[in-house]
Parts: sequence; structure tokens; C-alpha cells
Amino acid sequence: MQNRVNQETKQYYLTIEGQEVEVSEEVYRAFKRPIWAEHKRNDRQKLCQISDGKGGLKRCIEDCSKCSRTKEGNVLSLDGLEETGYSVEDRAQDIAEIVADKMLLEELFTALEELDPNSHRICELLMEGHSKREIARIMSIPQSSFEYQFKKLMASLRRRLENYI
Repeated sequence: MQNRVNQETKQYYLTIEGQEVEVSEEVYRAFKRPIWAEHKRNDRQKLCQISDGKGGLKRCIEDCSKCSRTKEGNVLSLDGLEETGYSVEDRAQDIAEIVADKMLLEELFTALEELDPNSHRICELLMEGHSKREIARIMSIPQSSFEYQFKKLMASLRRRLENYI
């Protein structure tokens, strides 16, 4: 949808499905208000926050193109993060855990793709939240046979993922 305003006579138009439709100012503003609000929210997010001297924060009103604290387009420094109370040391462990988790998930997905059809189906049904008993019934196999297949599958996945755990 596009829109335009004829400035001389204050006519308001919205483009709906490729056709310009004249609307009242009230309708035009009602249509545009959420769009304007979203633009304003996005602009506000780009502004940095500075200390108000009382332990709180306030929005910076300086020219962002000349400010060293602006959020958009600046390289973050560790000193700058620590000045705002963000501890860098605490995050190093989190990043290592995130990387390890990501590697584990990638290996798990690879292992799941390489499973035989029965084992793959068992994993699908488990992820859907079915109990072992329901899975045995769905797959039309005796409970004892399912338990054997399940233990064999879990042992196989455990061996495969041992290096990542």
C-alpha cells in the first residue's frame, strides 16, 4: 500500500491494491499512526542511553553521527561494555557453552539423518511427545522388541555424541 497527500487542497490518498483511494484525514491518520509509531520505536532503539547522574538512565540527545556511544555502526569495545556494567569475563563461559551446544546439536542432527528408517521413526515419535508404549503400539511391534530397539538406538547415539558431551 502506498499513500500520498495533496498539499494544496489537503486531500488524503491511500493506495490499496494498486488503486489510489481518497480518504478523510481521520482515516489517513488512523492508517498511518501505527506505521509512524513503529518508525519512532525503531529510531528510539538506535539512540544510546547515558547515566542521568542519579543511578538511572536517560536517552542521549546528542548528534549520533558525532557520538562515540551510538549503537548503530560502531564497533563495540570491551572497555565500553564494562563501563555499562556488563562483565565480559562472565560471558566468555557462556560463549564456550553456546559453541559446544551448537556443535553437539549439529552432530546430533547428522546422526539422526544417518539412522535406519525404524530408528528415525522412533526418534520422530519421541520428539512428538509419545510415550514408549504408544510408540510400540504405533509401530505395531511388541513392547519388549521396542525396548530392545530403543536401548540399542540410545547406546548408538550416546557413543556417537560422547566426544561432545
